[in-house]
Amino acid sequence: MKFKLPRLEISKQLVTFSHKAIKRQNIPRLSKNKLTQLDAMSRKIRREGLPKHLVLKKLKGKLGHGIFLHPKARPIARGEVIGAYAGEVSLLPQNQGDNSDYVFSLISDLRLTRKQQQLLDPKSPFRPRRLYSLDLDAYKKGNFTRFINHSSKPNIEAHLLRTPLHPFEIIYIAKMTIRPGEQLLTCYEGDDNSYWGALGIKPFSMTPQTFQIS
Repeated sequence: MKFKLPRLEISKQLVTFSHKAIKRQNIPRLSKNKLTQLDAMSRKIRREGLPKHLVLKKLKGKLGHGIFLHPKARPIARGEVIGAYAGEVSLLPQNQGDNSDYVFSLISDLRLTRKQQQLLDPKSPFRPRRLYSLDLDAYKKGNFTRFINHSSKPNIEAHLLRTPLHPFEIIYIAKMTIRPGEQLLTCYEGDDNSYWGALGIKPFSMTPQTFQIS
């Protein structure tokens, strides 16, 4: 598989900035048990690309691809780590947001000092009231999690968590038991229900059993 990035990529400058910027953010830590699961999955992704217990399948029409649990795999238990949403982290002015279909907005409403803007956004004139956001984009780099589709009845949840390796990561965790043959689905909408409205799209309605494979 082309997409074999186990975890997110972030520059040293953004790591330093992020540690300062998220002090007031109440981001929980990933537990030791789930961290062990994440490390094991990351090694599988680095080695195999798509872990052997999963299947990448083309869906009908313009729905693209989906990720399924292999029909012969063991069920994925509720609370089990699916993997980290991997990609490239960038700092962007909020009015110039990345319009990629694979972007997670990690932290928004950030203000930069003059020195920070000179370092992190040198092409723009200094504006003390300009708001920035830290975005995670899997368009060019990522792993199988970029193919996990949307559902209003998901079996996976995305959690923003702190890990020893990064100040924040998006970790996919099973919301319920996932049976062999079922599609892995998450909900793209946030609390403000703005994702699909901003795109002007009515999403295709699917559940984990809609395109079940055998």
